[in-house]
Amino acid sequence: MIKEKYPLIDIVTYSHVDEALRAVQKGEVDAFIDLEAVLSYVSEQFMIKNLTYHKLNIKNSFPLSLVLPPEKKPLLDIINRAIESLTPQQQHYLQQRWLNPDLEVNRTGMVPYEELIDFAADESYQNQLIEKNSNDDDYFYYVRDVRRGGHDQIFFASIVPKASVYADSEERILTSIYTSALLLLVLLPLAGLCAKPIVKPILLLREENKKVKQRHYSDVAVIPTRIKEFHDLSMSIYTAAESLQKHEKRQEEFVESFIQLIAQAIDDKSPYTAGHCNRVPEIALMFAHEVEKSNQGQFADFRFKNAAERREFKIAAWLHDCGKITTPEHIVDKGTKLEANYNRIHEIRMRFEVLWRDAELKYLQHIIDNPDDQARALATLEQTQTQLQDDYTFVANANVGGEFMSDEHIARIHEIANKTWLRHFDDHLGLSPLEELSVLAKSETLPVEEHLLVDKPEHCIKRINELQFDPAFGIKMQVPELQYNLGEIYNLTIKRGTLTAEDRFKINEHMISTIKMLESLPFPDDLARVPRYASTHHETMKGTGYPRKLSAKDLSTPERILMISDIFEALTAADRPYKKAKPLSVAIDILHKMALDEHLDMDLFKLFLSSGVYMQYAEKFLPAKQIDDVDIDKYLSS
Repeated sequence: MIKEKYPLIDIVTYSHVDEALRAVQKGEVDAFIDLEAVLSYVSEQFMIKNLTYHKLNIKNSFPLSLVLPPEKKPLLDIINRAIESLTPQQQHYLQQRWLNPDLEVNRTGMVPYEELIDFAADESYQNQLIEKNSNDDDYFYYVRDVRRGGHDQIFFASIVPKASVYADSEERILTSIYTSALLLLVLLPLAGLCAKPIVKPILLLREENKKVKQRHYSDVAVIPTRIKEFHDLSMSIYTAAESLQKHEKRQEEFVESFIQLIAQAIDDKSPYTAGHCNRVPEIALMFAHEVEKSNQGQFADFRFKNAAERREFKIAAWLHDCGKITTPEHIVDKGTKLEANYNRIHEIRMRFEVLWRDAELKYLQHIIDNPDDQARALATLEQTQTQLQDDYTFVANANVGGEFMSDEHIARIHEIANKTWLRHFDDHLGLSPLEELSVLAKSETLPVEEHLLVDKPEHCIKRINELQFDPAFGIKMQVPELQYNLGEIYNLTIKRGTLTAEDRFKINEHMISTIKMLESLPFPDDLARVPRYASTHHETMKGTGYPRKLSAKDLSTPERILMISDIFEALTAADRPYKKAKPLSVAIDILHKMALDEHLDMDLFKLFLSSGVYMQYAEKFLPAKQIDDVDIDKYLSS
């Protein structure tokens, strides 16, 4: 009928009402017409929402309803006008076939839960138990397709509240828990009483095992027990502790003997430093003992925690100069400026001897040629020889390095160097292969005029390998361009002491060797700080020392103790070629000046005096003539 009245409208039929309603819901069709009861039943059964239901304007109150989306409500007027144009015969047919108001709808098959509709539509949810929350309650859902051919979908579905599933088992579990707890309360005291003879020995064995792990071997004991197995186990622990203690003792004695052997080898390498590596540990341990006893200021909390830490400090003191094993003897023992493998002042003196004889020969030749001029020639000879004596004496004194070289003294060295003498022999003969590499090839006609003092190219000895430091060591030392500079003028014009910058670096380089040697050794945990302690005794409190330029904030108390111990021993040692041993009072005064200049810790220096360590050491190691009176009050009050 609608098609007749409105031929442009497309009429679509569906085999199932729910399919038609979903088509309207999805916008695939504009509207769907059916009985109000049918539409109500199907929308409830399939949980189809968000649709508007309208009664059509049909005479005789036919209960025909139209369903369409809300946004397409204007279609209602069009359809009502179509219905109004129905003939009586058409209306009767509709009434009998579709619009009977007495038609009853059976609602027994309606699905009461929307989730079951969703699960039936999606195969991934079927044939499995699904737990889901709905309206703040948990449910178990199960959906299964039970079709046996045909096109109709038939599903078996079940929904059960979770609480009802677990209710019975939860009650039983709670009963079991309460019963077990009651039994435990009754049995625990009895179990503890029965287990005591076993538990107590186990706990005692655990404590003895801890003592072994902590290396407290002498505290390990056999536990009292009547159980044979525990007694045997305790005896095994006790025996093992004894064996470990003896083994560690032998290992410690071996390590310390080996370390002392290295220290002795370093001392024996040079007769001028013999005893230094032996004496520094002595004074350092004396001093550390007094610092531990002190309750003054920053030292009140200083203590070695155990014998292992004290041993660690002792070994570091023994090894503090182990790097000197790499330092050439002629550098360590350099007692004069011209000393290399020997004192080259003898070469200089021989040149003066040549000039002396040249003056005599010149005098004799002159009086042969001029017999009447003998008196004036003799006076010239005596004047020349006197000047040679004065010049040589000045050069020889400068070579000793006992006095500061002023600019005037340096100028005189250069003036003396400008004197010349004749060399009649080839100085390229008799050289070693190494010397030949450093001497420049030259052609010359003998005799050759030479300067009395000279800096030759072959005096400059270059480094064979570039010196590089591992950044992990933190070394901050300026490396000279040359390894050695043996120039005669260069060495004689050293302003203070006998060492050039190259010599000084070579000696200081022993600290780098110490670091490399000790850092390469796998020290155990209780000796882990040995490399650090042994390599910081040349640092200063103000950060000007070497090799790392550490300052006060970086230096621990044991390191500061070694700094004072090393310097005090060096000042009072009587076996150094480049200086005489200082009297005790002079050594203390020098230490005080170094403390004022922030080279040393002033508080430690004062404790060094007030504790009497300086005197204990002096009475044990210094000759009586070197021990003079020291007024320590003037230093303690400063």
